[in-house]
Amino acid sequence: MQAKISALYLKKLGFKGDFSPTLANLKSLLSLHVQAIPFGNLSSFLGEEVALASDPLAQKLLIENREGYCLEHSTLTRIVLTELGYEAYNVLGRVYYQSSPVSTPVRTHLVTLVRIDQQLFLYDPGFGGMTPTTVLSFDKIGETQQTPLEPFRFVEVAQSGLDTTVLTEMTYMLQVCIHNQWINVYSINPNQQIADADAVVANWYISTSPESLFTQYLMLSTANAEMRITLKDRVLRTHGKESSDKKELNTLDEFEDVIKTVFRIDISQEMLEATWAKLTLNP
Repeated sequence: MQAKISALYLKKLGFKGDFSPTLANLKSLLSLHVQAIPFGNLSSFLGEEVALASDPLAQKLLIENREGYCLEHSTLTRIVLTELGYEAYNVLGRVYYQSSPVSTPVRTHLVTLVRIDQQLFLYDPGFGGMTPTTVLSFDKIGETQQTPLEPFRFVEVAQSGLDTTVLTEMTYMLQVCIHNQWINVYSINPNQQIADADAVVANWYISTSPESLFTQYLMLSTANAEMRITLKDRVLRTHGKESSDKKELNTLDEFEDVIKTVFRIDISQEMLEATWAKLTLNP
């Protein structure tokens, strides 16, 4: 790929003006990212290979207008942010959102951490329906951090309400406040910078294991400052600041419209029909 991936990224996001590696620009990038590049797993749902190498990632997410899940989003953002002059690296976290594990979950959620002026920030556009839509600071452990949508916070894992036996090697829990209740999202250890090979192993599990949610269910999401929109299999949900809506998709035409106009994903007719066939095989 001839062009720098960061140039393709800024173009895809619609970033205007000269770029410098500041905190304000980092916040702008994340806000634009969650609107421009949808979360999703069409590839793994259909049993296709999911590549993490830089060129196929850029081709898929920045040129072909496709979706991706956390390992794709955060591998891409680490590469891009480094090119743009930030100090950025990846860590793998353990997911606890909407679950109460009795044993330690596999480290499968990839995030990007960015250090600016000795301060560490989370840049995570890839957690799907509950991804933070702005950067979060590790200098504010225990403090509520507002985002355009829900409030988030980091707490010490001992304050998460979970037994230490399911929190192996983790230090902080990301929590989100929903209906005035703090809910665990995922735990990470900022000091566990990973090698590329660690992401490859996690990606292989996520994209191929029959136990992975990403091979069993179709999951898509996008967000902006006013709402989140998610699709799980055939159920489309919109969560706004004041109200929520739910709709089941019953026809291929409805499904195609949602894929192409709501999530703005460009996929072939063959992939579209194969996805719908799998969704309707076991409704």
